[in-house]
Amino acid sequence: MISNPDLILYACIAKGSTILAEFASPSEPGIEEIAQKCIGIAPPHHTTFSHTAKKKTYTFLIDDPFVYFTVFHHDLAKLESSWFIDRVKVSFLELIASNSLRDLDNLASLCFQAEFYPLFREILALDLDLGDSLTETTSKDSRNPSMDSTKEKTVTRPLLMKKKKRSSGVCSIGGMEDKSSSGGGGHHRGKDGSGLSCGGMEFSVAMTPKSGGLYMLESRQKAKQMWRKHVWVVLTLDLVICAVLFFVWLWVCRGFTCIDG
Repeated sequence: MISNPDLILYACIAKGSTILAEFASPSEPGIEEIAQKCIGIAPPHHTTFSHTAKKKTYTFLIDDPFVYFTVFHHDLAKLESSWFIDRVKVSFLELIASNSLRDLDNLASLCFQAEFYPLFREILALDLDLGDSLTETTSKDSRNPSMDSTKEKTVTRPLLMKKKKRSSGVCSIGGMEDKSSSGGGGHHRGKDGSGLSCGGMEFSVAMTPKSGGLYMLESRQKAKQMWRKHVWVVLTLDLVICAVLFFVWLWVCRGFTCIDG
């Protein structure tokens, strides 16, 4: 679980301000004194607590009456650091369960050091062995091209199926639906290339593709044409009515005699 054990700078188990067992990296001289000060100010009313400063992460795991304290380099992944401190806790609880004769109320400083220090080393060594075994397995697989081709097919087919599923969908704007097809990648464009339709892609307003041009633009053009026709119809009717009234006036007056009179 630990990709790089060198990132574990310090770990200890304490009861109150008394350190019962500890592990210190050789690359961090003097870290034991810093840890002793931190243990003395362990935050109360917390189960876990962590703080990062100067590229180091200080983590407390409090399980009354014991405190598990670690110092990690900030490059260590949080999942790995959590696994390590939990593993230390479980190993220590197993140790004290197997040593029921020891009085846990009167514990001296580093009283578990001889017994638990090898467990610190074992936890780190197990991780290193795991990394070596993974490396060996990878190198064996790389020497077997038939296995690589089989893995590639196994991985590629589900990915293609997922892409096909994602590309299918229905997008709706203004009551218009656009069904995307898997063959086209789930994207459709209008003639001007500005209209996009896909599950998860956004449409621009009035950009639904339609044969003969953009739907909204064509609608506006049709509205203008209708308005012009309406205007021409009204003007034509007015002219016809005026012409009829003019001829009626000529017929009543028998020409322009009304004007002469």
